[in-house]
Amino acid sequence: MGKEAKSSGDVVETKEEQPKGKSKGMGLVNKGSNAVVTLILIYASMVANTFRGILWPKFPDIDPNTHGFITKHNNIFRDGDTLRAKLWIGTTAWPSKKPPLADVNFTYDWDEFKAVSTKFNVNVTQAQLKKGQNVFLSVEVFHEQSRRTVRAKGGLVKQMKKPDVREKFKLLERSICPEDKEPSFGKRTDIARGIPQMQVRLVHDTTAYPDWITNGPWTPRLFVDEFWLTKEQLVKLNTTDTNTFESEVHFSLMSAARFRFQNHMEHSFSQNAKLFGEDSEEMLQMRDLFANTNPVLLVVTLIVSVLHMIFEFLAFKNDVEFWQSCDAATLNKFVSVKSIAVGIIMQIMLLAYLWDESANILVLITSLASIVIDVWKVLKAMRLKWIFFWFIPLPTLESKVKREKADDFDSIAMYWLAVGLTPLIAGYGIYSLIFECHRGWYSFFLNFSASCVYSLGFILMTPQVFINYKHKTVAYLPWRKFVYRAITTFIDDLFAFIIRMPTMHRLSCFRDDIVFFIYLYQRRLYPVDRSRTFDEDGYEISGEETSGSQEVKKDK
Repeated sequence: MGKEAKSSGDVVETKEEQPKGKSKGMGLVNKGSNAVVTLILIYASMVANTFRGILWPKFPDIDPNTHGFITKHNNIFRDGDTLRAKLWIGTTAWPSKKPPLADVNFTYDWDEFKAVSTKFNVNVTQAQLKKGQNVFLSVEVFHEQSRRTVRAKGGLVKQMKKPDVREKFKLLERSICPEDKEPSFGKRTDIARGIPQMQVRLVHDTTAYPDWITNGPWTPRLFVDEFWLTKEQLVKLNTTDTNTFESEVHFSLMSAARFRFQNHMEHSFSQNAKLFGEDSEEMLQMRDLFANTNPVLLVVTLIVSVLHMIFEFLAFKNDVEFWQSCDAATLNKFVSVKSIAVGIIMQIMLLAYLWDESANILVLITSLASIVIDVWKVLKAMRLKWIFFWFIPLPTLESKVKREKADDFDSIAMYWLAVGLTPLIAGYGIYSLIFECHRGWYSFFLNFSASCVYSLGFILMTPQVFINYKHKTVAYLPWRKFVYRAITTFIDDLFAFIIRMPTMHRLSCFRDDIVFFIYLYQRRLYPVDRSRTFDEDGYEISGEETSGSQEVKKDK
C-alpha cells in the first residue's frame, strides 16, 4: 500500500490508492463470507429442529391412511401417586431376607420430589475380583395404586479394559518410575475400579404413546445411570488387601426429554465408537460434556458453539483481508512479523505435544490450520532464504524491505526477549530433567517445549506491544480481526471449563484474554489520528470522509 510515517507518532500520507480493489475484490469476499455465515445458521437451525423432535415428539391424533383416531396409552404412574423405593447392597440383587439399605416413600411429582442420597462402604476381596464377582446395587419401586413393581440393578465395580500405560523413566538416572498396579477383574485383559457414585433414575413421563410404540398402559423406566461415568471419576483398587471404598447412591427423577436425549446420545456414541474406539479421547470428551454438564449450561454451550464458528470465520476473513491489503514495508514496520515466525515454531511443538497427549482431533485440526495461516502471513512480509552451515542447508527469513537497524523495533524486542528468557528456559529444562519422570527423550523434549510455549506464549506477544509503544500508534493493527478473535477467546474460556483438555492448553485460553486487554489499553493510550487518510484496516479513506479534518502533523 505504500504508507509512510514522518514521525514516530503520526502517519501522514498514502502513495497508492486502493478503493477500487477494496470495492470489487473485497466485495466478493464479503458476499462469500455472508453466504458461509448463512449456511452455518441454516445448518444449526436444522440440527436444533431435529433435536426438538427427539426431545419433545408429537404424535398425530388421526391416522392419515385410515382417517381413524389413533389409540394412545398413558403411564400407569400418574402425577400425585404414592410410590415406595427400596435399595440393597450385596453380592446378589434384590435379596429377600436382607433388610434394605434405604426404604423411602415419595410422590410421583416432578415439582415436589426431592432427591435421596445415601453413603455406604463397599468391600471387595481379591478372590471376588479374580472370579469376576461384582457387588450389586439393586433397586425396586412399588406402585401402591396398581400394585406394579419396576426394578433395576448395577455393579459397584466397573470392568474396563486395561489402559495402555507406558513406562516413565528418570532419564539421567536411567531408573524406572514406579506405577501403581491395578487388580484384574475376571479376564486378565480387564481391570477393576470402584464406582464412587451411583445414579438411580426413575423417568417422569406423562406422554401418551400410540400403539406402534406400546401395546397398552406402561410403567416408567427405572435404571442405574452410568452414562455420566468417566475414568477419572472411578476409584483405583490395590492388588494386595481387601479393597474398601466409600460410595454414594443418588435416587432421583429424570425428565422424559432428558431420557430421550440420553438414549439418542448413547446410540450415537455406540456408532461412533466403531470409528474412534470406545475409549478414545474424543468419545470420553463428548460423553463427559453431555453427561456432566448442567442442562442449561449445555444448551448455552451448543448455542455459543455456533456463534464460535461464525466469529472464528469472521476473524479469519478479516485477518486475511488485512494481510492481503498491506504491503511488505507496512507489515515490517508496524507488525511484529518475527514474533509470528517464532510462533510458528512454537505451534509446531504444541501440535506434536497435543498429538503425543492424544488430544481432541478438533484441537489438532485447529492448530494445524493456524500454522498454515501464519506461514502465509510471514511469507507476505519476508522471503525464505537458505544459508549453508558447512554443508548443511539451513532456512532463514529475510525481510523483503531493507530497514535501518535503529528503526527495526521488531528485531530489538526479539533480541531482548531471547536474552531475558534463555536462563529461565535452561533452568526449567535442567529441573525437569533431574526431578520429573518422562517416557523418553522425545517425550521430555515435547513436554519441555510445550511447557515453555504455554507459559511464555504471552511474553511472545510483547514485541507487538513494544512496536506500538515506539510508534505511538495502533492504527495499523487489524482491529476487526482482534474483536472477533476476542469474542471467540471468551467462548474458549467457557469451553475450557467443560471440555477435557491438557491443563496447560486450558491455561493458554485465559492467557489470550490478557493480551487482548493490553491491546485495548494501548488503543485508549494512543488514540487514532482522525486526520489520517487510511482506515483501521489500511484502506484509503475517500475525500468525503476526510473533509473538514485538520492538516496532517509534521515532523517533530
